Amino acid sequence: MQFSFRIPNADYLGFPATPEAIVTAAQRAEALGFDAILLNDHLIVKGPPEMVASWGNVYEPLTTMAYLAARTERIKLATSVLILPHRNPILTAKTVATLDQFSNGRIILGVGAGWLESEFAALAVSHGDRGARTDEYLKVCQACWASDPISFQGAYHQFDDMHCSPKPVQQPHPPIWIGGSSKAALRRAAEFAAVWQPVPTPLDDLIANKAKLLVACEKIGRKIPPEIRMSFRINVSDITGKDPHGPNGDRLAGHGSVDDIAADIRKYRDDADLDQFQLNFNGCGSLEQLEESMTVFMEQVRPMVDG
Repeated sequence: MQFSFRIPNADYLGFPATPEAIVTAAQRAEALGFDAILLNDHLIVKGPPEMVASWGNVYEPLTTMAYLAARTERIKLATSVLILPHRNPILTAKTVATLDQFSNGRIILGVGAGWLESEFAALAVSHGDRGARTDEYLKVCQACWASDPISFQGAYHQFDDMHCSPKPVQQPHPPIWIGGSSKAALRRAAEFAAVWQPVPTPLDDLIANKAKLLVACEKIGRKIPPEIRMSFRINVSDITGKDPHGPNGDRLAGHGSVDDIAADIRKYRDDADLDQFQLNFNGCGSLEQLEESMTVFMEQVRPMVDG
């Protein structure tokens, strides 16, 4: 089984994101055997206090990936997810190709269309056509990663016989991961994704959305569907001291003891044929708790679910 890990490049875990915390978590993830580290993306936010507390302090993911590429050796570096319509796609393509060169082919571009309307407004980007922009911007990136000279004709970008190098180490380009479970996200995953990454989802809903993804692939003639790597929230109660139960009294999936967490992952593995997870250690209140949770998961939970 494969496990990736969401880096604390934002304050969403409950403790401040800092360069030290980001580098320490990345290097610890590599040492423990996580296959990839993933970084959040928000550029500018406002809203209720809980929104600002989680996302008011976010280290820009592509810049952070460049630094982490120099501080790690083997682990993959991914965005989860980069809000693609927020950025010029030619610049994004150039940045990702440059990162792939410096990291020796370790970059993954996880993409989403975004949702926070005030963020789009502050960036002077239309919120209403964010889906159309995301689709086109992915195509622009693919064009920029192809052999020069490159041309593209779209609604937002047009160019002919241009040159855009260096090209990525990974060919034809770094893997694209698509997040979200909406109809548009599933259609986008079928068209572009090496990996579909749904948010934390009840088992029955995941199975239903997986079936919808297969239908979307069939509609465009894609024979091998994207792999699936579901986001999964982890809260080792003995470490965090947090109650693993929800408002209705039921234990939350991924929350509780080591045995509880392993049983939950085995359930998804067996019933949904899921062998990849992107872990969010949301219950941690300090870097020390995060490191301990990562270690307990990989040294105790993983042996109980592998194979």
